[in-house]
Amino acid sequence: VAIQGEDNRGEQAMSSEKKNKEFLEAYTADFWNTANMAAFDKYFDDEFVVHMPDGDKSRDEYKGLCQAYFAAFPDLQISADGWVAEGDRVTKIWTARCTHKGDFMGIPASGNKMVVKGIEVFRLANGKIAELWVNMDTLGMMQQMGAIPEMSPA
Repeated sequence: VAIQGEDNRGEQAMSSEKKNKEFLEAYTADFWNTANMAAFDKYFDDEFVVHMPDGDKSRDEYKGLCQAYFAAFPDLQISADGWVAEGDRVTKIWTARCTHKGDFMGIPASGNKMVVKGIEVFRLANGKIAELWVNMDTLGMMQQMGAIPEMSPA
């Protein structure tokens, strides 16, 4: 026999996790897939921090990185390959497709079409993204831009 309170808490958690996932689906469509810098404040908390393999970045540093992506890859489209939501955390497995049309971190535009895969874990608070962990195929991205030669099989 299930206890009524337990069922209700489970439903509330599922509802919250579903809302968090829907918020991040909207964020991907509205911010990334339209290069909409005007929407940045709508999605990112004032105390936002991003954790990346090369170190943590502040909200302003991440905003600058997003602007650099939009300038270099104006046709950027990100699709979600999978989602996992638990509590205030949502994981998105994604694929980005774009064309390298502008300078990116000192790498001149190559005109190359690219496909890059990655994973992000979001922590949401107060209806916004408070914290983000990102890992993506940076080596593959650099190779596709022509900045690093592709490794030949042995």
